[in-house]
Amino acid sequence: MLSAFLALSILMQGGTAQQSQRPTVVRDSTPRDSATRNAPRRLPVTAALLASAFRDDAARDLFNRARVARLAQDSSLQSYDSKVRQRLSVLVGIGKLGRDRLVFRQESAARVRWQRDAGVRVDVTAGRVAIPPLGSPKTERDALEESVLDNDVSPIPYFPGSENLLISDLAAKTDVNERELVNPLARGAEAYYTFRTGDSLSFRLPDGHVVQLRELEVRPRVAKPNVVVGSLWFDLATGQLVRAAYRLAIPAEMKVTVTNDAGDSVKTPFIAKLLKTMVQPLTADLSAIVVEYGLYGGRFWLPRSQSIEGSAQALLARVPMKLETSFSYASVNEPLGLTAIHVDTTAFDEQWRAMPPLALDSAARKHWLDSARVAYNAAFKARRDSIDKGLKVGSMRQCDTAATRVEIRYRSEAKIPVEMHVPCDLNKLLASSDLPPSIFDPGEDVFGSAEAERLAAAALGMGAQAPLSLGNLPAPRIQLGPSMTRYNRVEGFSTGALWDQQLGAGLSATAIGRFGFADKRPNFELSLARSDFTKTIRVNGYTRLVSANDWGSPLNFSSSLGALFFGRDEGFYYRATGAELFWTVERGPRVEVRAFSEQQRNAPQNTTANLGATFIPNIESANATSTGASFRYLGSFGQDIRGWRAFTDLRLEGAGGDSSYGRAALDVTLSKAILRRVDAALTVAGGTTTGHVPAQRRWFLGGTQTIRGQAADTAQSGTAFWMTRMELARSSEFMRTALFGDLGWAGNREKWGEFGRPLSGAGVGFSFLDGMIRFDAARGIYPRKDVRFAFYFNAPF
Repeated sequence: MLSAFLALSILMQGGTAQQSQRPTVVRDSTPRDSATRNAPRRLPVTAALLASAFRDDAARDLFNRARVARLAQDSSLQSYDSKVRQRLSVLVGIGKLGRDRLVFRQESAARVRWQRDAGVRVDVTAGRVAIPPLGSPKTERDALEESVLDNDVSPIPYFPGSENLLISDLAAKTDVNERELVNPLARGAEAYYTFRTGDSLSFRLPDGHVVQLRELEVRPRVAKPNVVVGSLWFDLATGQLVRAAYRLAIPAEMKVTVTNDAGDSVKTPFIAKLLKTMVQPLTADLSAIVVEYGLYGGRFWLPRSQSIEGSAQALLARVPMKLETSFSYASVNEPLGLTAIHVDTTAFDEQWRAMPPLALDSAARKHWLDSARVAYNAAFKARRDSIDKGLKVGSMRQCDTAATRVEIRYRSEAKIPVEMHVPCDLNKLLASSDLPPSIFDPGEDVFGSAEAERLAAAALGMGAQAPLSLGNLPAPRIQLGPSMTRYNRVEGFSTGALWDQQLGAGLSATAIGRFGFADKRPNFELSLARSDFTKTIRVNGYTRLVSANDWGSPLNFSSSLGALFFGRDEGFYYRATGAELFWTVERGPRVEVRAFSEQQRNAPQNTTANLGATFIPNIESANATSTGASFRYLGSFGQDIRGWRAFTDLRLEGAGGDSSYGRAALDVTLSKAILRRVDAALTVAGGTTTGHVPAQRRWFLGGTQTIRGQAADTAQSGTAFWMTRMELARSSEFMRTALFGDLGWAGNREKWGEFGRPLSGAGVGFSFLDGMIRFDAARGIYPRKDVRFAFYFNAPF
């Protein structure tokens, strides 16, 4: 959840992720100290830039009217009475192919009434929180209570001067600031974007009036992470924004730093340095932001739905996030009778207006300001903590004599006076009918997610890209450290570097180089990819070590720890040199299509060094030239940790050359709670081949991902297989304790009915965070009877 919130805030504000030791202080826009480095910055709009900004005259006219309408306030809009529903979903996937688990979901509903010259009254009517991996109702209830006490629990559809393009309670800023997300409608945007008119449509109102809409396609001049690409629709008559679908031009790389009270980077202790190393590389993207307005009273365009979707990527995990909001209106411009809301401004004055003596020179002025800032921040933090504690205690005390808690505060930098009412009895929020029956329901009708996805698909396809920017490239991303380091019995210790350069037009060039210190062989990959954040097409040339395994990821960092410390290298490896074409879909069910032509060679074992048991032998791979294609589909159903859930993995492959063969396999995992605190899971899998299958493309069983208690061994392989795994678990808060038993067979495809006694193992497992972290103690039953311990990530259950 933290990573997703971090990605959202960084990308919307265009800053750098920081672990800060100082309070955030809202200051005047006038630069006053060494913070001038954070002062607004924008490129000048030269005559040449202005002349090239618009591809047609209609685009210039529409843009100018939209810019005026963005900052204009329609004084005839006096009030509205709305219902606002919001859902935030955060998921986590471990590894490239791990399923995305729902780790946090928050839903809320509120009646929001705004009246000009009075303010906003928010009556929270529904709310709930789910944190499935923890399985703790108390934790979820505490999280709900914290969220409803948050003054920002419900967005405000509209207030005078609000920003109509971004999803947040922000005031519209007149000018572009390239330190933030560059607004394509702000003054100065012509230096960053080009505009072209697109499609048009019209519809007739009941009174006979025809509303005409026109699309304005927005493309950045240069591919950077603080500019967007997308489609904006406007009312031709008024210039009002009606619909918007856009995304970042390229992913953003984030850095974790620690600053002192003066805002300067400081040396960090060992634990902080380790944390920074473990989360890097940390990248994020916003794949779709969709805003849609509805026409009310025949003249007022007010928000109808908003959604934002993106993800953050760290060393071990990816964190997809989606925020959905829907608005409905009981009345617009009808008398509400709200009284003016008054806020105690002395309690929330966050402006620092101290000015140094004019006689000071530059160095003395900087020293004066930095010293004053340290003192101010310390005093401000003490006052803020006191106020926040008092408000919370005061809010709770209201429930001693009333059924509702009331908080009055300013909202956001726009200083919107907001009076928020929250029921003291949280059960009323949990039982409200303003939200879907279950927090795990799709909720498409309530939150409008289906329509948002259609708008994003239409506007943000592969063709919607920034231009090719070879002459003005952003800084490349360089990846080192744990994410590029591994250990196995072929390479020994192996490390390398990744260089990734965004080129514009959705293109990126990537180079990977690594060296194994046991085999003393360099590996490299060169690739060119094009992506729209949901689909990627990649051409890749390589010479590399390849894992023949169909389960697990033996060549990643976490698997390498097991190889180094316990001698559990469960991969079977061969070398490959060749080229491949990938087409992948990363959104929803993951689909991967690969066409390849490569020379495959044997990869002999080169080391026995580890801190545990003796390494098992590697396979003797056949030297062969292989040309073919493969298809993989990874789908999941269900998000309720105690409800029906399914995870499927379908794999198809065919190749010709020195060996002509075909492979097909399907894995299905089902899980469901069968009693109050008892869960069950069942995995069934099977696969077969056709033709002459080389040793490196056989099926291999044994190890933590297949038959637990049995070692991964070349003796347990064949041209066909079947496998089943069953678990019965007792769930408690934060942990699931399971008894499991596994059966499987791998052998000659001609002898499906003559498999004899199958491989088997049984044991006890301890699963944390819905299987993201797993520890097993397994005893082999047949053929080996060893006791094996395993600690790993991304278990199916």
